[in-house]
Amino acid sequence: MDESEEAPDLSTPAPGWRYARGDRAKRNSPLLRRYRDLRRRATAPIVPAVAPSMLRGLARTWRIHVENEHLREDVLESADGCIAVLWHGRMATAAPVFAGVNTVILVSMSGDGELADTLLQRLGYRTLRGSTRKIGVSTIRTMRDMLRGGGAVAITPDGPRGPRHRVNRGAAFLARASGLPILPFGFGVSRAARLNSWDRFTVPLPFSRVEVVIGEPIEVASDATDADLDGASDAIREALIAAETHAFSRLGAEVDW
Repeated sequence: MDESEEAPDLSTPAPGWRYARGDRAKRNSPLLRRYRDLRRRATAPIVPAVAPSMLRGLARTWRIHVENEHLREDVLESADGCIAVLWHGRMATAAPVFAGVNTVILVSMSGDGELADTLLQRLGYRTLRGSTRKIGVSTIRTMRDMLRGGGAVAITPDGPRGPRHRVNRGAAFLARASGLPILPFGFGVSRAARLNSWDRFTVPLPFSRVEVVIGEPIEVASDATDADLDGASDAIREALIAAETHAFSRLGAEVDW
């Protein structure tokens, strides 16, 4: 990526993906924005203080099985690093999977992102403030520095505000600019609490079975066109859906979305 090149707007979904404009308008209504702001202000001092220890305690009881463990060793823990992608609603479920790995999490610049940034740092992760919708040269340079020696930059391609399972071009653009492979992570949970949020945020209950399926790496060439980014974004979405469908099938359960 040329130093003078301006990062394009990556918010356009892959071709063929549609969602109701009315739903988006409802999510962005003044009343809901006010509610989200009040909720954030109320929880800001509490969540970072309580959630990390609670999540660590819960995770110790989960029975986690990882399929394609060799990809974790060969790609996630390699000296070159990778871009790990997972659905926004699976962030809590994913926490123990990335423990001990040099993981940099891309966190949005929104108010909710401020809360997430504090929480993630208290969980021991390094964070990089930015957006999968607009990724600039400085973000890419910082990310490369943080991943020297290996590790992963973790991205939720349907975040920070959805719609759920809609993939923007951010991960594909970042892969093109950095040369890192994209590694999809799907999660299936036997028993969980699910929030009534756009992403159906999932927190496995104590002693739940957690099936983790790692998909094959997705490469994006350095000379990929915008049409190629659309194709890669479609491939990411298909890989995540396939991984989670397989994860739930291993549990003998229907997917929860």
